[in-house]
Amino acid sequence: MSEHAHIQGCAFQTGDINWQEMRGMPPGVEVKILRMDVRSGAKTMLVKLPPGGQIFAHRHDVVIQHYVVEGEYVTKGQRFGVGTYRMIPQGSDVPTINSAQGVTFLLVSDPVVVT
Repeated sequence: MSEHAHIQGCAFQTGDINWQEMRGMPPGVEVKILRMDVRSGAKTMLVKLPPGGQIFAHRHDVVIQHYVVEGEYVTKGQRFGVGTYRMIPQGSDVPTINSAQGVTFLLVSDPVVVT
């Protein structure tokens, strides 16, 4: 019996998943997809920007959550560093995200409405 046999759902080492280029973003922005439900649109992923990396301004039609695990990013003059949790409401326009030193954050997207 494995050490995780009592856990329902799934458990795995993220190091076993390869980084891949994030479609529609500048070169160097990478993702590790941890969970993706094509029916509901729910997903969980690690997003990594290299030093000097950028994510273009965009819009989210669902609630998005970020949790910074390494480095920091700046958007609209506000810094988000290690340990920062950010909830982006449904229907929000997200300004450009920049990272001078590089950043890795957990992104959770679930098609639920938070009030």
